[in-house]
Amino acid sequence: SSRWCASARERRALTLSELRAPQPVRLTDGAAAARHRAAAVDGAIAELTREALGNAAGISVVAVGGYGRGDLSPHSDIDLLFLTAPSAAVNAATLRGMLYPLWDAGFQVGHATRPPKETIARAASDLDAATAILSARMVAGDPAPFDELLYRRTRFLKKEGKRLARRIVDATAERHRAAVRGGWSLAPDLKDDVGGLRDVHALGWLSAIANTDAADHELDAATELFLAAREALHAESKRKLDRLRIDLQPAVARRLGLDHEGGADEVMTAIHSAARTIEQTSQAGRDALAERILGGPKRSGSVRSVGEGITVQDGVIVVAPADNAVALDRTLRALATRSQTGRPIGHSSLEWMTAALAATGQPRWSEEMREAFFDMLTGPSAAAALEAADQIGAWRPLMPEWLGIRGRAQHDPYHRYTVDGHSFLAIEELSRAIAEDPLGREAARDAGDLRTLFLGTLLHDVGKGSGEDHSIAGGRLAAAVCERMGLAEEDKAEVVFLVTRHLLLVDTATRRDLEDPAVVGGIAEELRSTRLLRLLLLLSIADGRATGPQGWSDWKAALVGELWRKTSIAIETGTVPARDDAWRRARTRAVESLEPALAGRVDGVLETLPPSYFEAVSDLDIAADVRLLLQPGDAPVRYRVDEADDAGHVTVTLVLPDRHRTLARTAGVFTLHRISVLRAQAYSISTGHALERFTVASPDDGAVERFVSDLDAVYSNRLSVEARVARKVSDYRPDQTFQADVRILQDESEHSTVIEVRAPDALGLLYAITAGLSDLYLDIHVAKIDTLGSRVVDVFYVRTSAGTKLDEEQAAEVARSIEHRISELFT
Repeated sequence: SSRWCASARERRALTLSELRAPQPVRLTDGAAAARHRAAAVDGAIAELTREALGNAAGISVVAVGGYGRGDLSPHSDIDLLFLTAPSAAVNAATLRGMLYPLWDAGFQVGHATRPPKETIARAASDLDAATAILSARMVAGDPAPFDELLYRRTRFLKKEGKRLARRIVDATAERHRAAVRGGWSLAPDLKDDVGGLRDVHALGWLSAIANTDAADHELDAATELFLAAREALHAESKRKLDRLRIDLQPAVARRLGLDHEGGADEVMTAIHSAARTIEQTSQAGRDALAERILGGPKRSGSVRSVGEGITVQDGVIVVAPADNAVALDRTLRALATRSQTGRPIGHSSLEWMTAALAATGQPRWSEEMREAFFDMLTGPSAAAALEAADQIGAWRPLMPEWLGIRGRAQHDPYHRYTVDGHSFLAIEELSRAIAEDPLGREAARDAGDLRTLFLGTLLHDVGKGSGEDHSIAGGRLAAAVCERMGLAEEDKAEVVFLVTRHLLLVDTATRRDLEDPAVVGGIAEELRSTRLLRLLLLLSIADGRATGPQGWSDWKAALVGELWRKTSIAIETGTVPARDDAWRRARTRAVESLEPALAGRVDGVLETLPPSYFEAVSDLDIAADVRLLLQPGDAPVRYRVDEADDAGHVTVTLVLPDRHRTLARTAGVFTLHRISVLRAQAYSISTGHALERFTVASPDDGAVERFVSDLDAVYSNRLSVEARVARKVSDYRPDQTFQADVRILQDESEHSTVIEVRAPDALGLLYAITAGLSDLYLDIHVAKIDTLGSRVVDVFYVRTSAGTKLDEEQAAEVARSIEHRISELFT
């Protein structure tokens, strides 16, 4: 008998395991798989209940939580409540025994055993318990205890409904403060982010309290899409997971039937759109239900007209419906009012605006429309107004070019938001830079009218996803927008230039030697206008700050600021400024006033350093470097480690003998310790030393000390870098074909040949590049290493051993040498 029971249990576990397995789904399949799984689990639990309890009375098996709502993803929990009547004779051990087949099949089962009275009592003090009973449904057993629960729940909601609604509203607001917004996040949480499934659940709970149906077709469709995506996400991750991580998105797209190059973008665009629908629709629904349950706020009756057909009533913008002839003008003016005042637009007004825009074709822009649009862009709450424009579908008639980036993901870990979300935030950061940033205030002071800057900032990434350089594609799209808006030719030219060249200052500052007259002179020649330079600087600040902490670091801000000032002087005077002895002595005095103990020794050290060393370096850093360079002793390696920044990144500064392969040796030892280099600068010093500065990603405790010990062993001829790197990289070699773009830029510098290498980031890449340069005995005069998420752009200013630029034959050989080293290491 026991052997038969074991066999039956095994057969059932197999069936339940198959039932739990992820199902093939497409994005349009919605929650069909989740609903089918929940219904099948209902049947299994009913069978298990009959086997365990027979005809025993007094126990209801009740589904709660997501299972109670009737949708069950592959790795979601099964939450059960055993409701017991006083006469029930079955003990808790028997009830738990029912669950073993579910556990054996891999289901996570949460369960509790309580009488209906105690269940309601817990709901009075426990929000999770209270919301659980709002979605409770009976699965098996005696219906009497469940009927009692429903009776007691009705009485509970009649008495405690207002307090429970307030708790739900407050808990939702608290969650929103801690969460990100799923409609704009590159890696949204399908459940807990703003615009996630939890918002749908909260709306359902309030509907249950109000005893009404809050069904909405768009909300239902968005929810279905999320459940289809979660089915695929659980299938790919093989565990309970709601965060749709960037690394999982291509595989999730394939599971959803989108197995082509743009499949992940297609899925994420749909996810972002659905999340925005959930955020907006559920918020409106929660507000309406909360007002119905709790009573609305006291009305002051204040009404203030802010334009024809637009008033602010009790702090809410209200738009009077109008015919199609003026609907678009009125909509834009309402959005401008939203931006300028920070007041929300009433829900009924948003509904009218949405319907009016849906019936509107592409308009001929009037002067009033242009003024309202620019008022929307330049207000203190511009980002909120732009989101409202997105919500009501304003981009289709006003700016159809925008639809290509709506909800589009960005494949760059530096970015935090979708392309359109980043652009909205950039507008807000632009206003903040003009008002608060010292560099931004200085640039804006004499820049004149800034409306073209705001439009250029809005459109700076509009070319992304086009399949070509987004700056070039964006310039064409921006030109079409300006023509449709009816802007003057000079304004159109300014906007197109800003979009096309919005990366100019940042790319130049971080990848070029700012002490090279050809660099600053080239930008001055291209711009020929201090106004354009000021606008470009402000756009650079806004773009960087809207990207994320690494998009606009202190280091990057200092470099861009230095480039801007030098270029301003070059445009105004026709002469590229250079650092002279007077400048160095002034810097010496500043450092000595900061560190009196170094008095009399600073200038001699600074005289040995190349001019490019002084790019974006603070007086504190100079003082620390001087102490390092003056450090006594014969140790071949001297170093210091700065405190970690907010992102956990650490800066390591090294002073080494300037020998052949110095930079390659350092890069190799970093590789051995798997320390990821995010940014680096290297300089040759006239004393025969090299100063190298590396920013590295969150090294483990003691990793830097072990790295320095091995570096010391290298310079003591006790460690072979090349052999060890080859062995280390073989363990972490990329799966895909590794391709690097090696560029030889002869005209970028007056005194050096510039080598620029763009490639996917990989362990050992920096070593391979620098080893390739060292194989030809080239002098690396300046090195700038920058890791941009999963890509690197490494730049080297090199000269021959005779101190000259490379000729064409040598330049071609450099490219071959680097490509050979990369191929040797990664294939």
